[in-house]
Amino acid sequence: MMQKSVRRMAGLIDNVLDFARGRLGGGFAIERRGAMIQPALEQVITELRLSFPDRTIETAFSLEEPAHCDLARIAQLFSNLLGNALKHGSPDSPVQIRGSLHGGMFDLSVSNFGDDIPPETLGRLFEPFSRSDFALHQQGLGLGLYIASEIAMAHGGQITVSSSGGETKFAFLMPLKHPMNL
Repeated sequence: MMQKSVRRMAGLIDNVLDFARGRLGGGFAIERRGAMIQPALEQVITELRLSFPDRTIETAFSLEEPAHCDLARIAQLFSNLLGNALKHGSPDSPVQIRGSLHGGMFDLSVSNFGDDIPPETLGRLFEPFSRSDFALHQQGLGLGLYIASEIAMAHGGQITVSSSGGETKFAFLMPLKHPMNL
C-alpha cells in the first residue's frame, strides 16, 4: 500500500513539474531516437495490470518497425491514456488497445466501455486541471490528458477522443519520422 501511495505521489509531482516546464518553456522537451515502441507499451501494460489486477486488458499490436520518438514520453502518454481507461471504464468490460504502423504513421488507440462522456465535457478534456463531472471523486490533478496532448504535439501528432454508444476511445496518431529527418 505504501508503494502504491509513493507511486501515486511521484506521478502527481511529475505531472505538476511537466505542466510547469511546458508553461514556462513553451512546450515539452523531447529526445527523439529511432526506437521500437511495442516493448515500451507492453511495460506500461504490465505496470498498470499490477494496479488493476481485476481488469481485463486486450491488445492488438502490429508494430514491426522503429519510430523516431522519445520513447519515455510515448510511454508516459500511453500510461495516462490507459490509466484513465482503467479508472473510468466499466469494471466488467475490457479495455482495448490497438497499435499499428501504416502509411508512415504510428496509430495507437485505447478504448473503454461504460457511460459516455457528455459532449460539453469532451471539448475541455485536454485543458490543464480539467476534470469531468464523472471524475470529480477520483484522485489526481486533471493534468494527465493535458500532458498526453502536449507530448503528442511535441511529436508532430495529435490525440482525438470520441465517446458514444457506451464506448470511449482515445486515438493518438504520430508520424514515424520527424519531418526534419525525412
